[in-house]
Amino acid sequence: MKNSLRLLAFVLAAAFAAVLPARASGIYFKAAGLYSSPQDLKVGSATAFKGSLKNDTGLSGAIGYKIPFIPIRAEAELQWLKSGFEGGSTSLGPVTSTSGDYRQFTGFVNGYYDLPTYYGFGAYLGAGLGMARIDLNHLSVFQGATNVVSFSGKENAFAYQLMVGLSFHLLGQASLNAGYRLVKQESIALTNSAAASALQSIRPGDNRIFELGVTIGF
Repeated sequence: MKNSLRLLAFVLAAAFAAVLPARASGIYFKAAGLYSSPQDLKVGSATAFKGSLKNDTGLSGAIGYKIPFIPIRAEAELQWLKSGFEGGSTSLGPVTSTSGDYRQFTGFVNGYYDLPTYYGFGAYLGAGLGMARIDLNHLSVFQGATNVVSFSGKENAFAYQLMVGLSFHLLGQASLNAGYRLVKQESIALTNSAAASALQSIRPGDNRIFELGVTIGF
């Protein structure tokens, strides 16, 4: 009899764990470390500079709300990324040297759809819209002895992102999240002081980002 009761208790506990929600409804906070792999940055000018950006790390933090009874979440997120240049090319061929870095601080409004959770594991899909503050911090590019590109300025750009990921229930309303993001930004225009102070179009490349973070509900 005791063995039967133990077996019944185990089956009930397993069934409960199988349908345990990823997080209860209400407010939650999220923090994550980011690893970004950006595509080339392109300058629309006579030099046609294409700058290769290094893979680098970043941070994100968000406050969100899980809507009761439906698998929908909404959140406000701040995201910070930085990357250095590792060479590139112009219409004349490979550049001799590059210096400076690319920085991006973005605010997003995100929406998520949470898939059902089984045995503590769940998945989610999401999308977000926002504004990015793009900073080309002392970017200087030389072709031989000639300085062909020199930007040092900030500009705002529309941005959006698509997300997919997995979550694992830890304890209480805490969960571990691992995900992938594709972040896109519109072009900006900055003054190239190496080209008679011409205003030139700059196209940031798409950014592929992997994230690992923790979400805590209240």
